Amino acid sequence: MSSGWAVRSAVAVTLVFGIMATACMVAQESPQATPPQTTNDALHAMSQLAAVIFTGQVVAIRRMEGENGSTGVVEIQFAIEDAVRGVSGSTYTLREWAGLWPAGDGPFRPGQHYLMLLHAPSAAGLSTPVGGMDGAIPIRGTAQSPATGASEARVATSKKNAGASAPEDNRVADLRWVATRAMQPLPYRMEPGSHAMSESNSVSADSMTAGPPSETPAAAPQDMAYTTVLGILQRWEKAGDAAH
Repeated sequence: MSSGWAVRSAVAVTLVFGIMATACMVAQESPQATPPQTTNDALHAMSQLAAVIFTGQVVAIRRMEGENGSTGVVEIQFAIEDAVRGVSGSTYTLREWAGLWPAGDGPFRPGQHYLMLLHAPSAAGLSTPVGGMDGAIPIRGTAQSPATGASEARVATSKKNAGASAPEDNRVADLRWVATRAMQPLPYRMEPGSHAMSESNSVSADSMTAGPPSETPAAAPQDMAYTTVLGILQRWEKAGDAAH
């Protein structure tokens, strides 16, 4: 009887802990005074909430079972490709509450590449991407020299030279979910003798720029060159360092 009570108590404590951890993450994403109007605004707002920003490849996923029936932790290990904020070393391990992985399933798979924007880890070492999986931006394509088979690290070095022989980097960042965080007003026009008519049936996001968030909507593709997105984040990071 006493052992059963201990197990139920452990499960209850774990559930409360998970709820509190989730609530803390939500609290970190308090609504902005002005909602983002463009994709650029949304990415900038997410980067401001992130304590850790990097690009990496998923190399391992480990499920750590809890004790006495409690919910455990899932560890996702990344091999770092480009570090922007809060990362040192060649790997980073994201620790998430296992309750976010129902039935042992999860959104990450070994071999996948992501641009990660993460909240600061809690006292228990747990964290989540900013905006849920919106802060785990998929990266597709490769950065490789067709002639020499250069690694991504060598490609990054070669890019600095910007010569005609620089290896091609065809990686793209999938920004479709970041774009959904932007509130785009539809443009309207008035024609004589008619009601207001929308110029477009769809909401378009802005084209990404390396400067401050733009207020002028323009066409923004769902995929943006990875080097462009990385450059934007690095410029924002430098601007933030200079401000401090």
